[in-house]
Amino acid sequence: MTTSIRAAGSDRLSSATLTAAYYLLGAWALYLLLAPTTGFSWIESWHNEQRAVQIVLLVLTALLTAVLTVFARDEVRARLQFPVWWWVFVALGVVSALASQVPFAAFAEVALFVLLSTLVTLTATLTAWRPERMTQAARYGALLIAGAHVLSVLVRYGASLDVGKGMDLSVFMLGYANPRFASALYAVLMPFVAAVATDTRERRLLRAVAFTALCALWTINLGLGTRGIWFAYLVAVPLVSLVFGIRSIVRIVGVIATAAAVGLALFLTITAASPSEVGTSGSLAVPTERLQSLTSREVLWGLSWDAITTNPLLGLGPMHFAALQSHVGAHPHNWPLQMASEWGLPALATLLFVLIRALLRARSGLLSETPGGINAALAMAVALAYGLVDGNLVMPVSQTAVALIIGLTLGSFTALPGPRQFFGWREAANLTLTIASAVVIVSYSVPSLEDQARTKLIFRTDYPGEWLTPRFWEQGLLFQ
Repeated sequence: MTTSIRAAGSDRLSSATLTAAYYLLGAWALYLLLAPTTGFSWIESWHNEQRAVQIVLLVLTALLTAVLTVFARDEVRARLQFPVWWWVFVALGVVSALASQVPFAAFAEVALFVLLSTLVTLTATLTAWRPERMTQAARYGALLIAGAHVLSVLVRYGASLDVGKGMDLSVFMLGYANPRFASALYAVLMPFVAAVATDTRERRLLRAVAFTALCALWTINLGLGTRGIWFAYLVAVPLVSLVFGIRSIVRIVGVIATAAAVGLALFLTITAASPSEVGTSGSLAVPTERLQSLTSREVLWGLSWDAITTNPLLGLGPMHFAALQSHVGAHPHNWPLQMASEWGLPALATLLFVLIRALLRARSGLLSETPGGINAALAMAVALAYGLVDGNLVMPVSQTAVALIIGLTLGSFTALPGPRQFFGWREAANLTLTIASAVVIVSYSVPSLEDQARTKLIFRTDYPGEWLTPRFWEQGLLFQ
């Protein structure tokens, strides 16, 4: 009798914790919705506010995952454990951090990676546990976020017409100081929005709304004048077709391509009919000079290569590209170069091995995947391709979106593992690392955020007229 009562109590606690986990993912979706639009009225700097709220949610995710690790059902607890090769990668990061010039900052970057990985495993677990629910939530959540951005831009557009203001970048950009940040978010939303538009089970009105939002997103991206999103889709679509077959994504890609054509027509129409930046009739000025250049990427990639050749095994240390004192950027705007230059070539090789292994497992699980798996896989491929030319995997909002998408992809193509009937060393190690990472990230965040005023003043004195270089915080350079 006593054993039965304890088992019933344990099941209730496990179910309650799983329910709380779904609500926490809802909070993450709310973060993606509000952070770039209305903000949270907490910190003046948009970047620092987005990072600070992200850290709060990551700590909550770590705590909830710790509770699940102890009290959840066996099969759920087993799914939350990090794979062996992931431990090898993190261990290489820890060794690199120990050898770096500023170990505290390096360990903070490793801790951030661990907590984002915790978000990935939690999302993957919940997706494998309730695939239909997560698929629907991902689609509707993406449509809600996309719709909010589209409506906000329409309001700005209407206001610019009302006051006779010229059509400039501010009409199209929300919550950021750089148009690429917004474009990086839209790039990964599109496959999910397109999934709603192509799903014949959805109501016609909702499908029409989704297609309209998709067209408007392309119009906004043209107004932002970014190139990374086009590059990302040109790389990601053939890759996903090669892995999963063209038939698996032909409808999604078809509607995205059609929306891009409609979006281009809309962009040409509204800019031709509206006052331009200089107040005369004509199209929005195209940043020709910027579009024909690498916008200083060659400088950042050159610095990365120098760091790799100088420190091939351990790199400069996590976050330590920011120690190079380049006013051009605090990260290389290319994730393989960032990993190799900061964590070392062995760490990059391990990470690539983990990605390829996950890709092969996803391919083998294609027949049993959930309906949203292909959409998530395409969005993941787009994010990784975008990260070859930009910093979308570093900035808080797009970084969070990518973590959620990776979790959706992994959870869609791999089933829950068999139960382990005991709390073993792997569970204990995961629990210890997760809590330790939460402690490190908070310990680093509070004093470094308070130091932002001083470091920003030094940066503006040393590099007058230059943009701040964001990394962890808005002013991301070390040694200021």
